[in-house]
Amino acid sequence: MRFVTVTLASLLALGCGTGSGKDPQGQFKGSAFFPPSINALVPNSAPVDSVPFFMTVNGTNFTPDAIVVWNGRQLSTTFVSSNQLVADLAATDLQHMGEIRVYVRAAGLNSNTVDFDLTAN
Repeated sequence: MRFVTVTLASLLALGCGTGSGKDPQGQFKGSAFFPPSINALVPNSAPVDSVPFFMTVNGTNFTPDAIVVWNGRQLSTTFVSSNQLVADLAATDLQHMGEIRVYVRAAGLNSNTVDFDLTAN
């Protein structure tokens, strides 16, 4: 009888964990498992050959290691909050007219891509 009690107690202890780490929809809990997402770029356009400026990136799930990527090049990025980053655009980033693909890399995950429009002067 003692053996059965010890066995049952051991099985109950093993089965009483903290769960799978997923919410009811099967998504992992915690922002480190959700990719960052861009909602808006401010500004979202500028004329070619503009004076260098700072661009604000608004979104969700940004982490302190977040980097804004501009047409494949990592920009100097300042983490403001999990919802906002500031990227430093240099004169060389503003030389070629067209749509520039922008995304954020945070916690090893990429965000959606948003286009920045470099317009004619």
